[in-house]
Amino acid sequence: MRGAEEPTEARTGRAICPRCGRPEIVCYCDAVERLDTKTRVVILQHPRERHVRINTARIARLCLPNSSLHQGVDFSDDEQVRAALTDPARPAALLFPGERAIDVRATPPKGPVTLVVLDGTWWQAAKLLKSNPALAALPRYAIAPEQPSRYRIRRQPADHCLATIEVLAEVLGVLEGDAERLSRLLAPFDAMVDKQLAWIAKNDGSQRRHQPRRKPPARGLLPRPLLDRPESIVYACGETNAWPRDATPAPSEIVHFVALRPATGERFEAFVRTEHPLGPSTSVHVELPREVLEAGEPFASFAARLREFLGDDAALVMWGHHAGDVIERHGLAFPRRLDLRRTTIDVLGGRAGEIEACAGALGVEMAAPLGRGRAFRRLAALVAIGAELAERSRARLEAAPQREGQAPRA
Repeated sequence: MRGAEEPTEARTGRAICPRCGRPEIVCYCDAVERLDTKTRVVILQHPRERHVRINTARIARLCLPNSSLHQGVDFSDDEQVRAALTDPARPAALLFPGERAIDVRATPPKGPVTLVVLDGTWWQAAKLLKSNPALAALPRYAIAPEQPSRYRIRRQPADHCLATIEVLAEVLGVLEGDAERLSRLLAPFDAMVDKQLAWIAKNDGSQRRHQPRRKPPARGLLPRPLLDRPESIVYACGETNAWPRDATPAPSEIVHFVALRPATGERFEAFVRTEHPLGPSTSVHVELPREVLEAGEPFASFAARLREFLGDDAALVMWGHHAGDVIERHGLAFPRRLDLRRTTIDVLGGRAGEIEACAGALGVEMAAPLGRGRAFRRLAALVAIGAELAERSRARLEAAPQREGQAPRA
């Protein structure tokens, strides 16, 4: 929970510990203990995670002399990482859950290994794995936690999820055959958590009282141009070629694309023939026969038809960004594109799940799909959510007090 972090040095003038990177008032260095291991630990950290002051990868780096911390997304040109992954004396093993992952307790790797750990949110860790084919080629291990996370100052995505340092304590305990000694990795972690919570309990209220009030952003509102020009709105859903993460993936390609302009009732549909083989489960995911997808039109033909359908001023409203990004990477740029999923998250006050579930959470009724396939079903939900959010946005804008000197809207 990042909101639980205290203000940074620039805002408070507090001295920062150069070792642990925490303000000296909550420094946990007195609990840090050097723990030698035969296992080499290589932590690959997503760049965004380095800005999280309560990140636990730094604790691992301080406690484990036989460890290294590298920040980035693509490590293919990092000589140190490449050398660690190809060291015959300590073969590399990836610590990451998945269908192919081996239970490290049941079948631990033999001999000293280089344990590669991905540090970041689940989305960030998946990004690192996808961006580094060398990681996907490594034997993969996972461990079922014996107890829930003690990371009380940062929300975990599920009960079975652990902080990086907690996972390392459990896995190294198995690999080194000394769980009791390696459990001492958690001493600075517990100290960091306890001191942070104590600081919050003592200071959070007074800090908020003395801070100037800021005007909150207009969350959950659709962009004003979208409300003022409903005739420009085009709702669209796209499906891409689906390959299992564990397989050697083909590049993402659009296979089915549907769109609707509610102001006129015009609709668009395209089955797009891929340049690479269809994934084994693509037809199942998109809920269309494989032969229909394989008989689709070339991308160039699809792009030309879609460009004509959208015109020069369409505002394309989609759910998420993947399908739109795939199309743009293949050469078709959209005039304007809005991710309605982001606005829905603001309205629901939390992570958005499947689009149909979000429609239910908003209490909207979906029309019958205009065609076959999952894309049309999702399009019906998208249109219903968009209409509901537009109505709510207009109501909020009309209810808001007019600014001084501003004429009311007609």
